[in-house]
Amino acid sequence: MPLVLGILLAVTLLLTSLLQMPGGVRRVAKHRAQKQQQIYDAESALIAYLEGFPEGYFRGEPWNMNLPKVERSRLGPWADLSANLSAPPGEALQHIHVLAGVACDCGCNMLKSHKLRREIYEGFRQQLNREITMVRPPLALEIKSGNRRLMGRASAGSSANFQALWVQEGDLLLDLDGYGNSAPQAFSGRYMADGSIDVRGSADFDTLRLYARGPIHLRGSLLRGSIKIRWLEAFSEDRIEISRGVEFAGVAIARHEIAFPNGARKVGVRYPSFVMAAESANLPLELDQDSVLVPDFIPGDLKPFEWSLK
Repeated sequence: MPLVLGILLAVTLLLTSLLQMPGGVRRVAKHRAQKQQQIYDAESALIAYLEGFPEGYFRGEPWNMNLPKVERSRLGPWADLSANLSAPPGEALQHIHVLAGVACDCGCNMLKSHKLRREIYEGFRQQLNREITMVRPPLALEIKSGNRRLMGRASAGSSANFQALWVQEGDLLLDLDGYGNSAPQAFSGRYMADGSIDVRGSADFDTLRLYARGPIHLRGSLLRGSIKIRWLEAFSEDRIEISRGVEFAGVAIARHEIAFPNGARKVGVRYPSFVMAAESANLPLELDQDSVLVPDFIPGDLKPFEWSLK
């Protein structure tokens, strides 16, 4: 509430100052002020939503604010909230987006519930399955049978730069050797296997989605470098093992176990991240539990971690 009122006060002062400007400057300033007002209104609507205010709460007295409607969808495992900025005819419509997760309660006691862990497990499984198997152009899902091994260097011109692959009746090995002396360019991949998935070597991923019915292994190379993943979504119907030389932000969920053979401190886990085994009530990482964000598959208060204008 104080934040919303503060935004309104700032806008009032800005509009008042426009009355003292000459015509040409005033028109430009008025257009910018209107744009800023739209951004403030969209941000206020999103903040009100996150704080639990019902839609239309600020429409009446004493606020008289007609805030835009907040739409809620999902981007990967996270909640994606958006509010429109009104635009004149012919101009592209813009949106303020907020990515958020479910805030853990005190000590993450919610994760001690087997029912809630199963809801997270099943929700993430279904969501990731759709993300990989129902890719949209320009991506196309390749389907291969038997064990597969992809080797070499990822580059902007390689077929692996944006790849979606489903290995049926076999295991998948991604054996990457980084970029040599060239500047690293992050690439993205979506991989599914009926067996195991093993990602090793050196690579820089923008987005990496992995779905395996067998175990998943992520491991960097002492000689070639580390594996860096800006956005990870990994799911295993068995177990997930993350070794040293791996840095990631994202979600890793397995049925039986999340293992860190070199210790959790040897893995670079960035915020926001969430790791969970459906059959274990304990968080695998020694994280500050107040900063843990749970994927948006269970009810709870949302905690934002990224704002953007698109």
